[in-house]
Amino acid sequence: MPQVLTIPELKSALNARYSTSTKYHDSVRERRQGNIDSFLAINRDGLQYDSLEHRVLLHTTKCDERLFVQFPGKESPVNRKKPMPYDFRPKIQYADGAILKDASFSDIWDILENVGKVHNGYLCLVAALIFRLGHMYDYSQITHNYECEALSITGGEIETIRICDSVKLCWRYVDLSDDVWYSLNGLFDGLIKLGGKPISFEAFIWYIDLLFQNEDCKYYYRNRGKKKKLEHGRVQSCKSILLVIDYLKGNQSISALLGGFISGNGVANFKTSEYSVVTDGIVVQ
Repeated sequence: MPQVLTIPELKSALNARYSTSTKYHDSVRERRQGNIDSFLAINRDGLQYDSLEHRVLLHTTKCDERLFVQFPGKESPVNRKKPMPYDFRPKIQYADGAILKDASFSDIWDILENVGKVHNGYLCLVAALIFRLGHMYDYSQITHNYECEALSITGGEIETIRICDSVKLCWRYVDLSDDVWYSLNGLFDGLIKLGGKPISFEAFIWYIDLLFQNEDCKYYYRNRGKKKKLEHGRVQSCKSILLVIDYLKGNQSISALLGGFISGNGVANFKTSEYSVVTDGIVVQ
């Protein structure tokens, strides 16, 4: 049976160190590039958004929710003005078998607002985890053959599902101890709802991580041919969420929050010097 950790014990378990050194940032870019290469290598031949799609089961939570990536995504069709052929979206299958409707970053902000209203003191833990997701901090690497399903879709409704060849993926994923996941799931029980139904905190964090992964894949493709292919994506999405959390903690004004998103064309910046503040010292430089 996993052990329930206290708040100080959780903070200690999530402790992380940020560095401004070139070596640190090179290691982050290396981890991001490795995952991008792996996800872009998944075979998409013959697939079409909202017609024939595949979904790959990547994780089952301690609460029996299942996390998939489903592709191609809505931004993939070639007739779009700016097609993103590697677009996908994460999917959560609730423990009762129902599938969550696609959620967005705005849904995540609503959840964070609810957490802030009920337990503002817990936001530092969320911020520490968002930092870890953005920088792929302490991620574990695994090579595994993952279950894959083919979905025949008509008018937005799944008509048939069949098992197809498994997908071999070598990638890095967010890896926390059973004690940490168990404690966080209990701490946030009932506070996390997507699609009107409660999900575990573990599923919530995995969902965000896969959203980040999609951002990395999409923008890496969009920036092909440019010197800074990793200029947009995971780290920038992480900073946007950290700015929202900092606002909810009372550290930012509404003008600073809105100004951050406006100046960044929808993707806000967040000063790395504030990592320690938003996480209440869990992340240090």
